[in-house]
Amino acid sequence: MYRIAICDDDRIFVNQLNKHIDAIMNDSRLIREKDFTVEQYHEAKALQRVIEQDQNRYQLLLLDIELSNDSGMDMARAFREQQVKSSIIYITSHRDYIYDCFDTQPLWYLLKPIDYEKFKEILLSDYRKNYAGTRLVIKIEGRQLAIPLDEIYALESTQHRTRIWLKEQFLDWNGALSALKVQLPAFSFCQSHNSYIINLNHVLEILRTDVVMDNQKTFPISRRYHDQTLEKYFAYLRL
Repeated sequence: MYRIAICDDDRIFVNQLNKHIDAIMNDSRLIREKDFTVEQYHEAKALQRVIEQDQNRYQLLLLDIELSNDSGMDMARAFREQQVKSSIIYITSHRDYIYDCFDTQPLWYLLKPIDYEKFKEILLSDYRKNYAGTRLVIKIEGRQLAIPLDEIYALESTQHRTRIWLKEQFLDWNGALSALKVQLPAFSFCQSHNSYIINLNHVLEILRTDVVMDNQKTFPISRRYHDQTLEKYFAYLRL
């Protein structure tokens, strides 16, 4: 799950930022508490205590710079000294700090009121790059394989096995399709049929009963999943 922490003492702004995150993620077919979660902090010490216990708890930190009796930038410096790898976005009303924050390696620096489209671009970019993953890790005949997700065209459930379709070949894995589905990024893989999951990155055309891939191979799309697949494909194209 992609975990986001907000640390800002302006509760009204935090609520608004939460709504922005929900809108952005939902538009990309990502569901709160399933694909992502957001936790709120209104003082630096509370967030620091949590990260001291688990440095890898969050993938993204949204930090105000001027907190009551604290500095979001000083907190970020402490995190970097502790080898916390989370992406950091500063969200502040003060432009003056922009040149002071580079040593904390921030992903971005946004001024309040935030530009929704810019925030959307940055948030989804971080999700894709730092969380969605790049490989599917499986074991076949005793060998551990790490298959680049971009090389996967589709996954097919067949007789208690899952067939993983690549550009010019396939691999058979001894397990259920549902067990692999949880490893796939929700924004780029889509169920088109009870027995098929397709990689939207390789979709060339969606027809009434088939999906045509960029290697000219086709996979079935059922009536039940047709509209959902179209909707998710167009959402993917907007990313």
